[in-house]
Amino acid sequence: MGRGQAVFFVDNRRIYDLSELDRLSSVDIESIEMIANPGSEYDASVKAVVRVATYANFARGLSVDARSTWYQNRNASVVEQLGLRYSAQRWMAYNNLEYRSDNDLTWKDLTQTVYADTLWNEVSNEQEHLRHNRIENTTGIDWQIGRQSYVGGRYMLTFDTYSRMDLSSDNSVYADGKPYDQLLTTGLQRGHGNRSHFVNAYYSGAIGGFKANADFDYLHSTTETDNEYDEASRAGSSRAFTAVSRVNNRMMSLRASAGRKLWRGDATVGVEYVRTRRNDNYLSTLDEMPTAQSLLKETQRAAFADYSVLTRVGLFGLGVRVENARFTFHPGNGGEDVSQSFTKVYPNLSWGIRVGQLQAQLLYSTEVNRPTYRQLSKNVLYGSRYTWQMGNPMLQPEYVHGLTLLGVWRMVQFQLGYSDTRNAIINWGTQSAAQGALSIMSYRNLPSVKEMRLAVVVSKSFGAWTPQVTTVVNKQFLNLATSMGTYSLGSPIWIVKLSNNFRLGRTLSFFVTGDYQNPGDCRNVHLSRHMWSVDFNAVKTFCHDRLSVQLKINDIFDSKKDGNDIYNDRMVMHLLNRYDFRAVSLTLGYKLNSKDDTSHSHSDADKEVKRL
Repeated sequence: MGRGQAVFFVDNRRIYDLSELDRLSSVDIESIEMIANPGSEYDASVKAVVRVATYANFARGLSVDARSTWYQNRNASVVEQLGLRYSAQRWMAYNNLEYRSDNDLTWKDLTQTVYADTLWNEVSNEQEHLRHNRIENTTGIDWQIGRQSYVGGRYMLTFDTYSRMDLSSDNSVYADGKPYDQLLTTGLQRGHGNRSHFVNAYYSGAIGGFKANADFDYLHSTTETDNEYDEASRAGSSRAFTAVSRVNNRMMSLRASAGRKLWRGDATVGVEYVRTRRNDNYLSTLDEMPTAQSLLKETQRAAFADYSVLTRVGLFGLGVRVENARFTFHPGNGGEDVSQSFTKVYPNLSWGIRVGQLQAQLLYSTEVNRPTYRQLSKNVLYGSRYTWQMGNPMLQPEYVHGLTLLGVWRMVQFQLGYSDTRNAIINWGTQSAAQGALSIMSYRNLPSVKEMRLAVVVSKSFGAWTPQVTTVVNKQFLNLATSMGTYSLGSPIWIVKLSNNFRLGRTLSFFVTGDYQNPGDCRNVHLSRHMWSVDFNAVKTFCHDRLSVQLKINDIFDSKKDGNDIYNDRMVMHLLNRYDFRAVSLTLGYKLNSKDDTSHSHSDADKEVKRL
């Protein structure tokens, strides 16, 4: 209910690929637990944890899970998946292969008004056409070495077989209300065999009276992209130029923890170490665009402790996590190095009670949201000769203090929360000192953004029909100071979602879902459009659930468009994004002797992978 993306575990095994959840059958699920306050054991950027327990299945032999999805909007996309698993008495080997071909269109209508010595207006209409083919293969093995002890590992290879984006834009530029320039720009962005290698090894078990877990993760990925631009100008000289971006990422993570019964409760202590290295090179044939051959290095060290105990007045939890992060940015072009070091303490407190049919939990949590490495990079994304975008290596992580009340009473779930985000990261545009007509989009930190959140979910079954109504309201408290004055950005955002689940017999289900979002404020952006959509989903199974057919219709009325009014120092941007979301998809699935992996857990290294 508004807390962001959760981290998933199946039988204590960390799920990195959420498509694995699709392969779970409802008859295999024993229980589902949602942890709204994960505690200090997890990385401070983890906001929620979902644990799925399945019924033990020790049958031996081969299991097959095959899926094929055809997706049609203005263009066609496909997803092909094949999962193979072979289990013996104490070990299981598996291989999951996925091929994905995406073909997507996006349209952007942008108006920029710059209040400088000259009043600049730029009106642009842009189309992006992305075609992207990717293969992902995961191979792993799990081995039970004792009654409650497991070791194992996995290797994931991801590579792009084809990547191309075609860009076209028409820009009209006005100075003090008079026509100044007209631009027609075409662009081509091509990727070249981008690859990613991810290795994980783990141990999970019991040693004496302790529960022990250890993880090792390693990532190596490369990305090479060529960009070609052809820009025709009425006022200035037309030009054609190229740019090449090469990124090389390496990340290593180590994590160990131990837990045992202590007094009447459960205690866990552990340590974690993450080291990241990113080479980021950008070369352009356009003289006025800066080139970069930068190196970004970051090291994170953490120690954590958690304790929970059940008393007569409720379940109490106390945790603390201490993190030290060192970040260094080497520009590589003669510029001065940028170094930052942060040491933060993240306490977490919780109290849960159960009175009759009411279950409630009061949480105090602290979290961190680290900037992505793209946000830290000085590489330039070219929009036009009047608009560039680049990162800011001086960005600091966001630190979030939150107080939340969660509860369940009969058919009602509710959440009331307050958060204070320190060093909140926003998109921020400034004007070039050398050329006032050039706007440079980047990022900056705000001192603080405070927010209130209320969410209520009501669900009840009436025979074959199960409706669910979700209502969420988010209200921030922000006065944004700019060179043009102060903007009061506090309009609440309401989100309403109605889900209808109809189950006709054991083998047929269909869903009709509608959602709505009103205009409101988020950071330095006013969401200016009423957004709504209606989706349909039907699933039919055959042959004792071995064969399944799923039909989806997304955004039936082609209504999902978002409008954004973005406030900057001397500039206001009005952006309308239109997507090719209305689509029909058909999925065919086949399962043979399906089983789940054995139990183990993983570290939180994928948070660093997402930043890369």
